[in-house]
Amino acid sequence: MRTLSIQHSERIRLTRASTSSSTQRQSDLALRQAALLRLSTAIAAAETEDEICRAVVQGLFDRALGYDFLALLLVDGATGDRVLVASAGWDEAPPDLRIQPGTGLSERPLLDGRLHYTPQVTQDTRYLPTRNTGSEVDVPMQVGHELVGVLVVESNRPEAFGDDDFEILTSAANQAAIAIGRARLIAAERQKAGEQQALLDTISDLSAQLELGTLLQAVLERAVTLLHVSHGELAIYEPETEELVVVASHITMGKRETTGTRMKIGEGAMGHVAQTLEPLVIDSYREWAGRSAQYARVDFHGVMVAPLLIGGKLVGAIAVMDRDPDRRFGDDDLRLIRMFASQAAIAVENARLYTGSRQQQQYFQELVDNSPVAIVTLDVDHDVVSCNPAFEKLFDYTQEEVVGKNLDDLITTEETRKEAIGYTEQALGSQRVKAISKRCRKDGSLVDVEVLGVPVIVDGKRVGLMALYHDISELLDARREAEAANSAKSQFLANMSHELRTPLNAIIGYSEMLREEAEDRELEDFVADLEKIGSAGHHLLRLINDILDLSKIEAGRMELSVETFELGPLIEDVVTTAIPLAERNGNRLESECTVDGTLHSDPTRVRQVLLNLLSNACKFTKDGSIRLAARADGSGGAGWVEIEVRDSGIGMTDEQMGRLFQAFTQAEASTAAKYGGTGLGLAISRRFCRMMGGDVDVESSPGEGTVFTVRLPRVAPQHQERVVEAAP
Repeated sequence: MRTLSIQHSERIRLTRASTSSSTQRQSDLALRQAALLRLSTAIAAAETEDEICRAVVQGLFDRALGYDFLALLLVDGATGDRVLVASAGWDEAPPDLRIQPGTGLSERPLLDGRLHYTPQVTQDTRYLPTRNTGSEVDVPMQVGHELVGVLVVESNRPEAFGDDDFEILTSAANQAAIAIGRARLIAAERQKAGEQQALLDTISDLSAQLELGTLLQAVLERAVTLLHVSHGELAIYEPETEELVVVASHITMGKRETTGTRMKIGEGAMGHVAQTLEPLVIDSYREWAGRSAQYARVDFHGVMVAPLLIGGKLVGAIAVMDRDPDRRFGDDDLRLIRMFASQAAIAVENARLYTGSRQQQQYFQELVDNSPVAIVTLDVDHDVVSCNPAFEKLFDYTQEEVVGKNLDDLITTEETRKEAIGYTEQALGSQRVKAISKRCRKDGSLVDVEVLGVPVIVDGKRVGLMALYHDISELLDARREAEAANSAKSQFLANMSHELRTPLNAIIGYSEMLREEAEDRELEDFVADLEKIGSAGHHLLRLINDILDLSKIEAGRMELSVETFELGPLIEDVVTTAIPLAERNGNRLESECTVDGTLHSDPTRVRQVLLNLLSNACKFTKDGSIRLAARADGSGGAGWVEIEVRDSGIGMTDEQMGRLFQAFTQAEASTAAKYGGTGLGLAISRRFCRMMGGDVDVESSPGEGTVFTVRLPRVAPQHQERVVEAAP
């Protein structure tokens, strides 16, 4: 009986122990399930990659799961390094831990995409000595077709992991990968939305903001924000100095302000980009050989620069920099900075165009406002759009009184209205108007004006016209007075010359009669004196004839006596007459005429012109040569002849030649004192040439002689037979 009792008691104990163990397993399972539920909830609630990674390691680091250390490593796409993002169970874990490719147990899942279990880590050759000497599970994390990271789970005990653990960790890694993929997609969408918003904001600024500095600073701020960098600069290019000038800068920390910094083309990163017109990425600016001395002491590392281009032409450069030594700029960063570079280039070009347009508008407005000429602009309906102060002063209207009013209603009379409307229609028809007329002031008084009307055409379309009114009242009065005085002078000279010639001819005639009688009586002492009287009389007669010719020309009474003649015999006659003048100063006179045919002009005036030129040449040349040559003028065709009088005399300066053809003026006072003369001969010669449809010009150098060239048409124009020529 006792034995049976003992057996029964043992069965009861075993039953109770089994029940207790089952209850414990159920309790542990419930705890693990609760921990996994919390993990799933935490992963679902996380938004960013960092938050997801922390949720995974913290959720798995639960007593119910029994893991001693957890780490989540994400792959750096630029370097391939595995970067520690979150960990739990090792307080001394380096926050910036990076594991390079080719090392460590955690690389294996990235090579084949499978879970790897190491029961005893110290026995594996790829083991990197760390806190753990037990076992390790490395689970890959895959987003789409890309392996993005590794979940590392360690236990201090060897062979501590089983199938249940593999299932839990694989599930956790998959959830984390899905969450990271979602977070990256959201981040990409936010980035895209941010880029679009930045683009829209910049476009809005381009249309609303005209101040270039403010606009470029806003563009730079957006670039710095979207690229997540610590520094940024934007410079514009000055073609005049061939320099880049920093006009906008952004510094998240530090004290150095770079706005206003100037860099030559080729200097530093910006200067390099300005030279190559290509973007530039520098991983470590401190180690870059091309850094500028102005940026020798900087606290940033990575640099990315892009040129600002408009149609391939440089307008500036944009640069972003970051303090993080591990920051590497990639293709997405280049795409972004190019986008901001294009926006900044448009901003710079728009600002320059606007500034240029504003300056040009201001320039022309200043010209109009300060012009002494009255200026008014009209629309196509002849209504006033604007007027300048000179218009207000001339017609005594204010701008408010005339704007929107019909101009012809304001400043014309009944007599001039039809004429004024015709001028307006003519100008609106794209024809320039220039006329002298009268216009009416506000008080009804008339004013003499010179009218100029020009059409205003914009993009090929007539939008109005501009009318200019120059008050010529005083000018007309002065002109009338001058014309009256000149006419009176010319009339007086003509009359006086006529009155002087009659007694002078008598003096010359009687002196010749007395000289002949003295020669007959052999009174030699009287002959010389009488010859001097005759010579002086002839000289005075020539002067009077010159004055008479000049006065007739100015009074409009000079007429040409046109006839047909040969030029050769006329030149021979002129040379014969001039030989005594040449021999008087020991000069040699030569002539040549190759002109065939006849001329239809005034031979008397041609002879007078040539004698004047030869007389001048003989007077200003001593012991030299004088040559008269006539030929057909090839440049003007067969209808012209050219007669050249060349001497080897004293010559003239440019200043002396400028006064040469002015009446009563010689090259300079000393010339008149030494050589004599009145200065009328050349002035009359040029006017005769112009009356005959030609002209006379001169070339000379001091000490090298002078060349006078007469160009005449073979047929003098009929309408030139009565000409009034003003002094040059």
